[in-house]
Amino acid sequence: MSMEADWPDMLLAAACYGVYAGSAAVFLKRHLKGTWAQGAIFGAGLFCGLMAAAFLTAKGNTSYIMGALCSHAGVTVLVMAAFKGEKEKKLLAAVILIAMNCLVWNFSESFLCCVWLIGKRMASGGSQEPFVGVWGERVITVLTYMGGITTIRLLSKSFEPVFGDKTKSWYLFMSAPLFAVTLVTDLVNWAASNGIMVQDWQKYGLYENQLFSHGAMCIFTGLAMAASGCFVFGMDRIDREERAGEQYRSQVMYYQMMEEEYSRMERLRHDMKNHVIALNHLVQNRQWEQAVSYLGAMAEAGGVENGDEITGSLAVDALLYYKKQQAGRQNIRWQCDARLPKDCAVKEIDLCIMVGNALDNALEACGELGEEESPFIQVYLGTVKKCLLLEVRNSMSLSDKPKKKREKEEFRGHGLGLGNIKEAADHYNGVVGTEREKGVFTLSVLLPLAQP
Repeated sequence: MSMEADWPDMLLAAACYGVYAGSAAVFLKRHLKGTWAQGAIFGAGLFCGLMAAAFLTAKGNTSYIMGALCSHAGVTVLVMAAFKGEKEKKLLAAVILIAMNCLVWNFSESFLCCVWLIGKRMASGGSQEPFVGVWGERVITVLTYMGGITTIRLLSKSFEPVFGDKTKSWYLFMSAPLFAVTLVTDLVNWAASNGIMVQDWQKYGLYENQLFSHGAMCIFTGLAMAASGCFVFGMDRIDREERAGEQYRSQVMYYQMMEEEYSRMERLRHDMKNHVIALNHLVQNRQWEQAVSYLGAMAEAGGVENGDEITGSLAVDALLYYKKQQAGRQNIRWQCDARLPKDCAVKEIDLCIMVGNALDNALEACGELGEEESPFIQVYLGTVKKCLLLEVRNSMSLSDKPKKKREKEEFRGHGLGLGNIKEAADHYNGVVGTEREKGVFTLSVLLPLAQP
């Protein structure tokens, strides 16, 4: 708004600010999983902040750079205060909103100014030096806000994967370059408007100098938008490819483990005749202790020890046996109750991904505890009210405070485990939940068995 802003300009600004604040609130509510009340609080706060900033700017009490920095800080604080969730995720949402507003605003304004000037020059037949004027500013302001609001709505769905299950460091890594681009754009815009970046060349008229200034800003912001878009969506694609690669490696590991277990069972069956002869000899000679010891050795060799889980799935059985062996080597108490319903709708590979990653989490958490703390792992897999429930409870360090959540996505070097569990559960419209209380971490996965 110009220094001569009057009440029509204030009304026009209020209308633009209101629609923009509403669109921004809907965008944040969608990606931060907020409530309507939280969105309304943010929208009202943003509208009031924009009106106050417009009033101060019109009075000439605030410089452009200071106003831009205060505006960015205000939006960030509003997002942090109005919505719940991870601070890093809220920061990225605020930065993306600020970057879209800044880049689209400057690009649209510069582009529309060029169009307006060219149109007026053509209308006058080149006899006048055109300038934007009061009505031109009003029209351009409305069209600029329409462009910003349309961009927010069109890109809202595309940003959903960006705000998916990511680590805190990933959100921070994405925020920093976008915020830097926004600051550079503000500086360039201020420099261009003050004749620092674009000089007033005396050999050209007002018309040419205006076109060059707005055209340069249009090109700069266009390139900045393209670079920002490639960065955001490119990094998201890289992350998704890493997730797919991690899931593929997990599948390969589980199939290799299953193949080893099957080979062991086949060797046992192949030698069964000799084992029967040996056992028969021991029984006939009443060598009971030797017979029991021989049976134990057979069970261990075949992976069918007393107490092993028989879920109804050979793949899950082999996986549970393998993880039980790992727990035993670390002196972790193991308790398991696992039963699968007949004709289970959940694929074996998805079950192995969920069970395997959950137990990897549990083994890692228990491995950080000393033997004197008696670490344990409890596994339940069964049917609950027409749903398949997987629940893994394990010991965890009491020193871990709630603000330092020990979910798998936050474990150093293992940031994809919980994401793989959620991705597998999503195929069945399932729900994944975590809980930590008094040194015990619980991971629950509930999958509807009656698929739509």
